[in-house]
Amino acid sequence: MPLFDRTPPQPKQQDRPGRITRLLNRHFRHYGNLAEGLELLNSELGLTESANVRYVPPEPTVKTPTHVHARATIYAPDMDGQADPGEVVWADIRPNRGAEIQRRAVLIVGRNHHTLLTLLISSNEEHRNHDNWTAIGPGAWDMNRSESWVRLDKILEIPESQILRRGLHMPERRYDRIAQRLREGYGWH
Repeated sequence: MPLFDRTPPQPKQQDRPGRITRLLNRHFRHYGNLAEGLELLNSELGLTESANVRYVPPEPTVKTPTHVHARATIYAPDMDGQADPGEVVWADIRPNRGAEIQRRAVLIVGRNHHTLLTLLISSNEEHRNHDNWTAIGPGAWDMNRSESWVRLDKILEIPESQILRRGLHMPERRYDRIAQRLREGYGWH
């Protein structure tokens, strides 16, 4: 019986194609030389007299199937420093490359380090009969207080640094209904 196994190790299976590339691009993308980066940082901190601020448009919003992020979800809105499940926040969402940026209300259902896992909120009547949307009623997330729906089949991954908080949270009973739908149809617990 041999003491050592001489078979070469098998390569690890990759989770999803492009996931690592997307992560590296999001957090380590290079937009210019060091001097430009320092100038941009100083201007954003208000440490320069220059009014020239370079705006870097956000990448397309990362959308993943909800079951990929299945996890426990609890209602825990706390208006402390971090955004928590149950809060409604606004984010600049780019539906796909080249599309116009839209500021949309989203419901936080979880987090992955500094990335928020959110569900899109819409007051579009077309969603009334779609199985992948659930009614949540009217709320302060819509200026007209119209009937609204939340999309269940796609999670929007949004960096916490790119949200606008207004101290708004989903009523607990409505959140519990959404969480129940995530448990029943998407493997959440």
